[in-house]
Amino acid sequence: MLTFIARSRLGAPALAAYSALAFITLHALIFANGTHVAGYDYFNYHWNFWFLRYISQTEGINPYLNDFVFYPALTNYGYHAYAAFWYPLWALIEPLVGTLTAFNVIIFIACTLNGYLLFVWLRREGIAASLALLGGVALQTFPIARYWYYNTHINLMNWFWLPLHLLLWSQVMRAARARAALRVVIWSAIQGVALYGLAMSDHQFPIFAAFLVVPYGVLSLWRARRAGAQLLALLFAAALTVSIAVALLWQFGYLRYALEFRGTLAPGAAAERPGIAGRLFSMAETWWQWNTPSLGAFVTLSALMALVVALFVRRARHKNDGRWFWFWTGIPPFLIALGGTVQLGALSLPTPYHLFHALTSGMFGMPWRLSPIFVIAMAIFAGKVFTPLVAGKLGLQLTVFVCAFLANAWAIRLWETAPLTPVPPAYAFYEQIGAERGEPYDSLVLVEVPTGVGTGEVLLGDPRATQLQWYGIVHQKRMINGFISRAPVEHFFYIETGDPMLSWLGQRVPLDADFVRRQMEERVFGYPIGYFVVHKDLIGRESAALTEIFSFFNRDVRHLLCPVWIEGDAVAYRTAAHPDWDGCPQRVPRDGAIDLGAAEDVRFIGRGWHYAENIAGITARWTGEEPTAWLHLRVPERRNYQVTISAQAFGRVRQLSLNANGVLLGSVAVRPEGLAEYTFRLPAEALPFEDGYLELALSYDLGGQDEQIGRTLGVLVDWLRLTALEEARRAE
Repeated sequence: MLTFIARSRLGAPALAAYSALAFITLHALIFANGTHVAGYDYFNYHWNFWFLRYISQTEGINPYLNDFVFYPALTNYGYHAYAAFWYPLWALIEPLVGTLTAFNVIIFIACTLNGYLLFVWLRREGIAASLALLGGVALQTFPIARYWYYNTHINLMNWFWLPLHLLLWSQVMRAARARAALRVVIWSAIQGVALYGLAMSDHQFPIFAAFLVVPYGVLSLWRARRAGAQLLALLFAAALTVSIAVALLWQFGYLRYALEFRGTLAPGAAAERPGIAGRLFSMAETWWQWNTPSLGAFVTLSALMALVVALFVRRARHKNDGRWFWFWTGIPPFLIALGGTVQLGALSLPTPYHLFHALTSGMFGMPWRLSPIFVIAMAIFAGKVFTPLVAGKLGLQLTVFVCAFLANAWAIRLWETAPLTPVPPAYAFYEQIGAERGEPYDSLVLVEVPTGVGTGEVLLGDPRATQLQWYGIVHQKRMINGFISRAPVEHFFYIETGDPMLSWLGQRVPLDADFVRRQMEERVFGYPIGYFVVHKDLIGRESAALTEIFSFFNRDVRHLLCPVWIEGDAVAYRTAAHPDWDGCPQRVPRDGAIDLGAAEDVRFIGRGWHYAENIAGITARWTGEEPTAWLHLRVPERRNYQVTISAQAFGRVRQLSLNANGVLLGSVAVRPEGLAEYTFRLPAEALPFEDGYLELALSYDLGGQDEQIGRTLGVLVDWLRLTALEEARRAE
């Protein structure tokens, strides 16, 4: 095989051509390198490779049995798509260029190899150069292959494995025919290692290979049935290949854990799974979505044209070139890829996918993933059919290639790219958390808010919350949010609505304050939880749920949580279980002032406030969500204070009362004409000073509302300031 590639005059130019085509196909991703990523699932594969490196540097962590995601469940990762085949390349280049560039390099290489290795196999089969080039182009730019590129599915984009294994087995066959026993052993061993690499790309690739490589192997055995020594050599080679792959998968892969997997999965009904039946000759507008897979017109029409020519054009009839073997090999995966049902008018017909779905216990949920096998098989079939018509005619081959290439580009809209996802914001505090290494820091759990989890079968909560697993590569802590390809439902389904704390933090159930407080007290010290990180942008900056979360954190569990960092749209709370917990000085207002509406006000905010606003350049919050609005803070010492509030009433004069730890400080009439300062005296007696905790309650009347506004408004508060009474008098 290597000799064939080396001697081929087209080898290097073809590789360059497929590299150029990979650049065209992936140009949007390449030009957005470092700022955008491909698709939804990117976070999981980046985390995979970080985790594989992390455990290689940390003792006592099993990659296939651990609790780093869906904590505290100890989950079997036997069916998780690590895509570990690519890990060595990532580990080599990531330290030099970063993980985002490293992944784009991996996607580019896979895209190039998809076309190139199929081209090599087609040439090996005697197919004309132009047709072989077209076959590689069809696979490399196949709409479903582009779907995988543009969703960072580095586990499923690796279709070069199939032509590579055809090439390797052909080398075994040559060695067997030549009765070169040593060569048989060498090539079998190489193929065994390659089979291990194929399986470590994704668990499904052995299934994919079974549809194409296994029939080719069976054909070779049938052809050698009368040559005893050759047949025995091939049987020995097949056994050695499989044995090496199985041994490697057992010792250095997922096989033993997949066999030991226990638990209930959540497969969907076979009839509901999407397929290519409705898009055999067209492209979906959203071809980059999992539920709109597209075959495109080029492959389908090329296969039909080749079938007509093979049947009715005399010059193209070659009975002994194996074309029909490849044609019929491509039909079973095609029928399965059609989907759960095929609709013919009002009639819904089941497909063979139902049987395949049952044989895989429902775990093979995307029938259209078999369609590239059809592409490969039809490329071989069509190439063998059309080669007699163009052989020796360079001009005709060039014309055919250019016209077919342009037709394919038009049919699959090659110029289109999928929407890209902006790289998540880089928060410095995650770096600081990640720098906390060694025990007991390594045992801490980080809880992302909102909560969300997912598997290849189901997503629970806001899908964006699942993507917060991305930050695991920075903070390097165990987490509840995240994604595992296959996991027992009992390890994660409770988070949907069955857990008062985690379900509420995901805004899926109402707050049960007493129950959640008890859960937090137990889990903060029991897990232990080191941090809660609240993502305001995912919850909704104008959401009442956001204020409810901050209020609960600042009041009900203030003895457990302290807002340590506020950065962008994230607020990080450290817990009392953290080794560096030292009370909560962060709830002491800087210079005694709380700027309502500014980012820092979340340290103090309680119930009763509407969302933060910027009004004519002034940050502020309206009260009125409830009849009383609360602030929770600490004062540095017990003394007499003056409390000054900059406020404005909504619509009319409103009476505003201020209470401190249940002690009424007074009442003032707030006017609606504009912001004005209102002053109250806070006596030291109102401060029990166990921990300097001060709870301020602003009460107001809510009459005379304008229903068109859509919310109830009391007074607008710009800021609140505490000043020691002696200092206030001196200032006066």
